[in-house]
Amino acid sequence: VSYSVIALIIAIPLGAIAGYALASFVSNLMGAVLAGFRIIPFAVAAQVVVAFIIPLGAGFVPVNSGARTNVRRAISDYRPAGGASRRGLINLSGRWVRWISRPILLSFRNTFRKKGRLILTIFTLTVAGAVFIAVFNVRASMNTVMDQLMQHFMGDVNINFSQPKNIRKVERDLMVVPGVTGIEGWGGAVAKILDQNGDAVTDLTIVAPPQDTQLLDPEMVAGRWLLPGEKKAMVMSDTIYNFYPDLQPGDALIVEIGGNPEDSWEVVGIYAFVSMLGDPMAYATFDYVADKVNLPNQASSFRVIADSNTTESLQALVQDINHQLENKNYAVQSILRGDTMRENASIGVNTLVIFLLIMALLTAFVGSIGLMGTMSINVLERTREIGVMRTIGAVDFVVMQSVIIEGLVIGLITWLIAIALSYPISSALLTIIGQTMAGATFDLVFTPLGVIIWLGVVVMLSVIASVMPARNAARLTINEVLAYE
Repeated sequence: VSYSVIALIIAIPLGAIAGYALASFVSNLMGAVLAGFRIIPFAVAAQVVVAFIIPLGAGFVPVNSGARTNVRRAISDYRPAGGASRRGLINLSGRWVRWISRPILLSFRNTFRKKGRLILTIFTLTVAGAVFIAVFNVRASMNTVMDQLMQHFMGDVNINFSQPKNIRKVERDLMVVPGVTGIEGWGGAVAKILDQNGDAVTDLTIVAPPQDTQLLDPEMVAGRWLLPGEKKAMVMSDTIYNFYPDLQPGDALIVEIGGNPEDSWEVVGIYAFVSMLGDPMAYATFDYVADKVNLPNQASSFRVIADSNTTESLQALVQDINHQLENKNYAVQSILRGDTMRENASIGVNTLVIFLLIMALLTAFVGSIGLMGTMSINVLERTREIGVMRTIGAVDFVVMQSVIIEGLVIGLITWLIAIALSYPISSALLTIIGQTMAGATFDLVFTPLGVIIWLGVVVMLSVIASVMPARNAARLTINEVLAYE
């Protein structure tokens, strides 16, 4: 209870300040403004409950065990860890570890000497590592989703004109710009899907890319892609299942484009999309849609293919294109780099990733404090052993090395377990994010980047957590050891 009260006195104001700082950081990323600093009663209540339950729950088992110790054992030379111990792996495998120095072997042995304490120590660091690695997996998975999604909306540079322009003329004027390797004019129309009674079921966005587009490679769920010159045919996004769950390739839908009479269109294929973007989207052949909206060979949206997609080269290309269009007297509505559109679309995902990483690192910090406590207790229990090492000539470096290696071994154990645990956590996180943000399930991408970075983090934390106990062990004199009870 005393620990709980002390923790609350520190945690409540510190938590409120840190929470507000984190909220400010996230809001700045998302372009939002906070209402102002305030204390949240629910957060304080949660802190109070956790502060009392955790210490009392953690202390129940050891206190209960100690309370059962009888008087005879208490006044005798009883040691809970006394008695013959089983021969461990290192004891049984002396031949293949003969080349390892004795202090290092002692470090390995001491790591597994208190298995219960070891399990409690590695728990927090393991969870932190698993979440840390899982966040990188989720980030890689969401980046793959964003790449698949953004291909439907962008090229290396996107140009929008105030009025439709002749595609051939725009191509001639822009292909002379250095760095431009291709120009694609994309058409489209706003439509509605009607039921048999002529009532609107949903709005529909029809996109009409050129037949030979280099920018589109949709993931087909069913059916096929459009054939050259195909009329009254479309490839639908799978969000159409929200309205027609049993739709199959070959089925027909009644479509009304603008003021044109309604007509029956065949759904020849269905591709994967994200339902969070709203109404269904369909692809149709450019010539047919252009004729429907009375804009043959014209488009107001153009996508540029560049020979280099680095940020610097695209910035220079945008300036050159803008200069060229001004010289040709084009009324330009916007010119945007594709990577800028990609970054803007990824703000929400990146914010979530940063938040999860902060939480994982905070958990790792708590785990490293627990590791430091464990190492300090281990050093205290090994006082006599350290004294024996001193008497046979062990210098400070050897004693410190023994303690630090023990901490590193614990850290590496947590790293290995975290790798295995990260897969189900990654899958669970990705499912939650996919269902919440898009109402869909995304494929998990496992990246080694998180594994490698966490290895560096856990090694650093293990060394830092072991340095103080190691220094204390190295400072023990033979006189102190002989006087130790």
